[in-house]
Amino acid sequence: MLSQLLEGPESLSRLCERLRVSPSNVIPHLKELEYYSLVAKDNGKYHLTSSGLILAKKIQMAENLNVLLKTHGQFFNEHDIMGIPEDLLWRIDELRCCKLIENNVENTAATYNIIFDNLVEPKYVVGISPIFNPKYPGFFLSIVRQKTPVSIILTKWIFEKVKNEYSSALQTYLGLDNAKLYVIDDARVALVVSDTFFALALPLRDGQFDIYSCLASSEESALGWGLDLFEYYRQKSNEVRGL
Repeated sequence: MLSQLLEGPESLSRLCERLRVSPSNVIPHLKELEYYSLVAKDNGKYHLTSSGLILAKKIQMAENLNVLLKTHGQFFNEHDIMGIPEDLLWRIDELRCCKLIENNVENTAATYNIIFDNLVEPKYVVGISPIFNPKYPGFFLSIVRQKTPVSIILTKWIFEKVKNEYSSALQTYLGLDNAKLYVIDDARVALVVSDTFFALALPLRDGQFDIYSCLASSEESALGWGLDLFEYYRQKSNEVRGL
């Protein structure tokens, strides 16, 4: 019942309608919630008190986490999550709507293709790359040339590889005002976030990076979570302004 009131005050009749129960079943619960100062009634409508709002939010988080772990618990059990900071682990329920993308015999590059397929005319792109695909330099350069703001964090060894093997593309990228590049010693996550797309890959528990599966979503909660993860790593990185 608390979760129903998260969306705003409701009348008794509306609550009964949403819960699909009779007033005789709802009223005792409302009285109990009022007794514990979790719900109050004003102008004929019930609303959450501050304490009720806090409790309702925690219940909602637990419900969302349950959904996430039922769907993707095995994914997290198989992967190293230590690259995710503690505050974002506490918010990992925000990834509840993610889909698991896996390479298979019909699409052996599904985890890469989903990035290429979903970054079509984005309003912005941020990413963290401890892994490499030969298509990445040209692909992200093409996005930058569309005047789209792009910020990428590379691990040191990926940066050295790009600098040595794709120096022309790298110099062009760094010469554009809407392009930013950062370097970090190590990153235990691979991430791409745009205004409409989120993808996250993690290392396996043996330390090897998993290039065969990732979580992806277009939900706002996942996008926001991903932006905060990018910012966490950006603050630990050094910006590259030129070669």
